[in-house]
Amino acid sequence: MTLGPPADEIAVIALADRQVGCATLRSWNLRPIPFVSKDASHTDRATVIAAHEAETPMPRPPSLIVVSGVFLGHQMDLGDAPVIIGRATEADLSLPHPSVSRSHCRIWREDERYFIEDLGATNKTYLNGRVIDKAELRDGDQIGIGNHALKFFSGNSAEASYHQELIELAVHDSLTGFYNRRHFRTLLDEDIERAKAGETLSLIIIDLDHFKRVNDSFGHLVGDQVLSSVSQLIREMSPQTYRLGRLGGEEFAVALPGVAMAEATEMAERYRAGVQAHHFDIRGQRYPITTSLGVAQWTGGMAGSADLLRLADERLYRAKGNGRNRVEA
Repeated sequence: MTLGPPADEIAVIALADRQVGCATLRSWNLRPIPFVSKDASHTDRATVIAAHEAETPMPRPPSLIVVSGVFLGHQMDLGDAPVIIGRATEADLSLPHPSVSRSHCRIWREDERYFIEDLGATNKTYLNGRVIDKAELRDGDQIGIGNHALKFFSGNSAEASYHQELIELAVHDSLTGFYNRRHFRTLLDEDIERAKAGETLSLIIIDLDHFKRVNDSFGHLVGDQVLSSVSQLIREMSPQTYRLGRLGGEEFAVALPGVAMAEATEMAERYRAGVQAHHFDIRGQRYPITTSLGVAQWTGGMAGSADLLRLADERLYRAKGNGRNRVEA
């Protein structure tokens, strides 16, 4: 993989001997990044990687999108089965917030139509700002559930695409495609609610070793390319059930629902070894990139996500203190 401008050009990143261009960015719902080069007269010239020709969007099923509230960005496709929305962890769409009743409302399908019914919720169910007991849903309707607002979309529409774009910007880190810190914490809080009910939960924090040297020696653009490439390695090694977040700078976090400490430690070692073994070329020379990792598991003595993050972070810094390029659990 070649990183950094070899002369006056900025190279397109290649990861694991395969081009990472618009196709990968599109899979993260990100826009291609302009790469800037200079011609012989030193006049700045922006060269944008050509995007794939516009494709006809695949038909989308009817769906719900949380557009306001602490669970911003949560989405659920609707099918034939009825959907219960509520605070309870066993709800089909769980919104564990005090303003939401355990079983707040129900949505179901009749032929090609969808209906919503309040289930005796303390704070009632609202449709387009009005309290309802039962009503038919139409494309673009807004549903009020406690302090959350959800939008119902019957399929592909300009408004659905618009809200999807806004949510992508609100919940994802634009460089890596991982969840941003705020949204990762929201999802971790949701995982902890299930952990309090008995589900196992582990957390890994990953930090790149001596990353400041990369920025100082080669510039922040090369540093960003390294971060993007490391995040892609982490993504490729992670099962889809893992939640991947960028906490800031060169620090990443992975939440592992249903995974105990021993397995999480093995996974952390895979991340460490995978990054160390990867061939990073910067301006024609191999450059070693390593990581330090801290692993923690939720226990009943913890109060919330801050405690779990703090323990994983303490173990991360123990890994740093013990020589870096290692896992501490």
